[in-house]
Order: sequence, then structure tokens, then C-alpha cells
Amino acid sequence: MSWHIRIQADDFFNAYKVLKNHSELIVGPSVVCLAFSLELYFKELHSALKGKAPRGHDIIKLFEMLPSQIKQEIFAHDSIRQNPFNTRGDIFSPKLYDKAYTPYDRFVDQIRTISNGFKEWRYAHEKQMLKYEESFVLALIESVKSASDAERAR
Repeated sequence: MSWHIRIQADDFFNAYKVLKNHSELIVGPSVVCLAFSLELYFKELHSALKGKAPRGHDIIKLFEMLPSQIKQEIFAHDSIRQNPFNTRGDIFSPKLYDKAYTPYDRFVDQIRTISNGFKEWRYAHEKQMLKYEESFVLALIESVKSASDAERAR
């Protein structure tokens, strides 16, 4: 079953790339395809770990349901460590000035932003301004796919 999920995730990721490459004006559908592919990559990872993918579309919940070791593996992946949004996060957030706010906290907040964005971008006509850190999503997808591949190799 998990390979079926991976194939569908790849299909939505490829749809994102087609939309992104063919028009800068088609933002909403490309972002939704990108976020949906991330959701499916998380589900594929769950399936690799437990033999079954959870239901639902809440990306942050899919991340939080992972074992701590896997979350740390995703966080430690080169694609995340080298991504500027991992360390910076929302530059206007007062949290950045709190010493207790760690890089991992910023990482989780970025996933939360993606999760919220996935819900909001599907109904972008109802919102005035939406933000989305595309480079972080791309790095996160690479990291999640790597964790899933590593789990399958174990």
C-alpha cells in the first residue's frame, strides 16, 4: 500500500512542478499540489513505519504522530539544515527573541505554517494575504522521502 501512496505523492509533486514551470500566475493550484504531495509523503512514511497510513489532511498532526527519532532524523537532514527558513522562520515573530525558542521549535512552526497554508490555499478566494515558504516545503519533502527510504532499507 505504501508504494501506492508514494506514487500518488510523486504525481502531485510532478503536477506542482508542471504548474510552477508553466505559469507564475497559477499560484494557488501549484501550492495546493505541493502541500498535498507533502501530506502524502508523510502518510507514506507512516505506512513504512507502521504498515498503515493515518487518515486526515492535517500536515502538522501527521508530523507530530511520528516517533521522536524519525522527527529528529527529518530535522537533521541536510536539506533542512541548509534551508534558510529553518533557522530564520518568521522574521517578524517575537518568538525569535526568546532564548527558549530553539531551531527545532522554528522548524515545527514552519511545518505548522505549511499545514495551515494547505487549508487556506484551497480557499484562497476567501483570504486577503497568504504566505507560504516554498523552499522550506521542498526541503521538507526531500527530508521526509529520505526518512521513508531509510526506514524501508532497515
